[in-house]
Amino acid sequence: MTTDAKKLKGQVHTVLLRISNLDDAEKLKNLHANIQNHPALEDTDREMLNEAVMTRMRAVSPAIATRLGGPKDAKAREFLEGFFEQLSSELDLSGNLLKNGVKTGGQMINGEQYVDVYISYKTESGKNLSLAWLQATPESQAYLRVRLRHVGTNGLGELKSQKFDDETEAKETYRQELRSLLNL
Repeated sequence: MTTDAKKLKGQVHTVLLRISNLDDAEKLKNLHANIQNHPALEDTDREMLNEAVMTRMRAVSPAIATRLGGPKDAKAREFLEGFFEQLSSELDLSGNLLKNGVKTGGQMINGEQYVDVYISYKTESGKNLSLAWLQATPESQAYLRVRLRHVGTNGLGELKSQKFDDETEAKETYRQELRSLLNL
């Protein structure tokens, strides 16, 4: 590694440490632009810096963060939309009493969660199965939750709830529970 490359790596490390303390949206916005325009940055360093700036920007100025990096739930929606398309091609979901597709959860609407988006299926008997992507704050790790509830006046409430960090495991659990609900 050349001296210039070592110096740049040191600067990247220093900037990463500074980002978490920045509270000025304009400084973060300028830093984001500088990261994009820096010709000597390696792609991995650029990606790491971008992620750190966008995470901090979402806490400091959500509106600017959305303009620069897209909606805060974009990754969650992309994941859930892709999975829902897979399920739709595999299974008949026409019996769903709820709207099919990705929906915004109440915890995101009321501010309890930073991100809360989900897909769900509800049967005529009142059983509701959901797969939710949840994230408490911009800085926290997102996770998935598969939940089976029996809703309604005679419902038994929550029957199962499982938290997952692994996307593949969450999808397989949801798929198995859905097959069970559909009597397949």
